[in-house]
Order: sequence, then C-alpha cells, then structure tokens
Amino acid sequence: MEVGRTFRLSGPAMIRRILLPAVLPAYVVSLRVGLGLGWMFVVAAELIGASEGLGYLLLDGQQLGKPAQILAAIVIFAILGKLTDWLIEVAAAPFLRWQDAFGRAKGA
Repeated sequence: MEVGRTFRLSGPAMIRRILLPAVLPAYVVSLRVGLGLGWMFVVAAELIGASEGLGYLLLDGQQLGKPAQILAAIVIFAILGKLTDWLIEVAAAPFLRWQDAFGRAKGA
C-alpha cells in the first residue's frame, strides 16, 4: 500500500493494481479447496440419507455387491471434481497471468 501512495495512485487504482493482485491467488486457492470439500460433503450427505444421486449409487452398489457400480460412481465423482477444479483454473488464468508460478503449476 505504501508503494501505491508513493506512486500517488487513487483509491480504485490502488485496489486494482495492488490489493487485488495480492489477494486473488489466495482467493482462487480457497475456491479450489472449498469446491473439493464441497464434493466430499455432497458424497457424505448422499450416503447418509439420499434416495438418488451418485452417493446413493455408491452405497447401493456396496450393499448389493456391484463393484462396477461402485467404480462408476467413484470415477464420475473424480471427473466432476477435476472438471470443477479445471474450470476455476481456466476462469482465474487471465487474472493471474502476471504470476510466474501459476503457469508452471499447470496440470498439478
């Protein structure tokens, strides 16, 4: 913030050029972690009391001895989790292009 004052940036310019670039990487990481946890809670909720959904299919496959159904539910959850993570990464990329580490971490 002192650098912004030194360069006599206005309030909105200081937010756009200093504050947002400083906060955005942590915000994106929080979104990615939060969505991962969200998917885990969806599975847990559907395992407890749902009569439909992927968590239900997982539990149903376990109770009826259908390993293919269990594996299919796990693979679908993995695909959905990776897809949401990738969508956040793609959406955040234009805002984080200044960050060297962001481009190198691609696919990690």
